[in-house]
Amino acid sequence: MFGTEIVAKFDYLKKEIRALEPKLIVEAILSWGIVKKVELLTLEKLLEFQKEAKKGKINIVMPDEDVCHALAEEYFTENKVVFENIFLRWDRHNSFVGKPVEADQEISEKEFDKKMCALAEEEAQKSSDWWRRIGSVLVKNDKIVLVSHNRHTPSEHMPYAVGDPRNAFNKGVAVELSSVIHSEAGIIAEAAKKGISLEGTSLYVSIFPCPPCAKLIAYSGIKNLYYAGGYGVLDGENVLKAKGVKIIFVRSDKSDQEAAEWKGYVK
Repeated sequence: MFGTEIVAKFDYLKKEIRALEPKLIVEAILSWGIVKKVELLTLEKLLEFQKEAKKGKINIVMPDEDVCHALAEEYFTENKVVFENIFLRWDRHNSFVGKPVEADQEISEKEFDKKMCALAEEEAQKSSDWWRRIGSVLVKNDKIVLVSHNRHTPSEHMPYAVGDPRNAFNKGVAVELSSVIHSEAGIIAEAAKKGISLEGTSLYVSIFPCPPCAKLIAYSGIKNLYYAGGYGVLDGENVLKAKGVKIIFVRSDKSDQEAAEWKGYVK
């Protein structure tokens, strides 16, 4: 268990509201009887491990998360470190990692759904955003109500006049830093402007929503989300399901190709 002097090396951990005193955590784990020994990792102990690892006396195994990677880079550069894929918290690594979306045990091959996703893709091509083009189609009672694509504000020409903050980040990283309004947010805003109730409607998107848009969808009254591809990031999928939004994957030749690519991603 990381001691206070190790935790202090990472100042952003001060914002962790669940944080307890390391000694209290050690006592709690020991009381559960699931392990025989728990130690506090002090800086002195960490340096001892470093010496023993250099001599090949011990193996270093850590959770695959940001703090452990930082410690490994500082203290165990000369050793092989095994990182186990165990979820501990939303750290800097897994907050950005993409993962396949688990549809609600339903995959649609209906022609209507394919047609709506194709329309969403066609609408996406109207976007001036070279980074990513996404389209959305809002359907109510099997009738198209609104269509939208991601667009830059206050002008479509913003990224070419002054640049786009997104250009400084890789795909999936800092998705909220942009001059663009996403197609899903745009369609929800347009519905509000026109006084259109979203209760019980269906939204078709060319790419699975980012976490901020997923939250908007979850609390908008939209009940069915049809997506043609993409990946889930952070808590978007869980938020949608918690609010009773049904997630449906629309299968097509394009989505089959993407699914095959994901097989190489998932270990």
